[in-house]
Amino acid sequence: MAKSRLDKAREEAEIAQTKAREEATIASIKAEAAGRARGLTVGTAFGGTTEIAMRGNDGRYVYSLLQPVEVIELIHQLSANVGCHLKLLPRHDFASWRDWKVTEEELSHFRGNQPLPGMGHPPHVNDMAPHKDEGGGVLPAPENQKGVPIALKGEENVMAIEEAVNKRSSQ
Repeated sequence: MAKSRLDKAREEAEIAQTKAREEATIASIKAEAAGRARGLTVGTAFGGTTEIAMRGNDGRYVYSLLQPVEVIELIHQLSANVGCHLKLLPRHDFASWRDWKVTEEELSHFRGNQPLPGMGHPPHVNDMAPHKDEGGGVLPAPENQKGVPIALKGEENVMAIEEAVNKRSSQ
């Protein structure tokens, strides 16, 4: 059976639509890939600022300069994204940014101490606290654990001894 002109025209239109959809999909994938970063670099820009550089697929770079407060906000946002709570405290060494001034009260708060219940902010959440008693406590000594060979149990000074080995002749 020969196809009518109308059927041929429909098939050609469907093929053209399919090709157009494929080309549009490829173009959107390329456009999306052009906007994605392939590499991330973090470094100092001096004066307490942090520089974040992202390299795109096409080799172009995008830079961002962040103040210390913005860096801390970014750290908290990243940790919240993966479901973590972070305790942050400035380091007390030459690598720290110099203008961190931590009072004894803030340091005590960071460590989770409160002078009076309900005073100030609560300490950081310890998500593992409800599970602290799980697992049966302290492990027994290695010689009392399952899987240790019976020959080793109870022997105080186990050491290797030299035994004759059947050596092959070189002939």
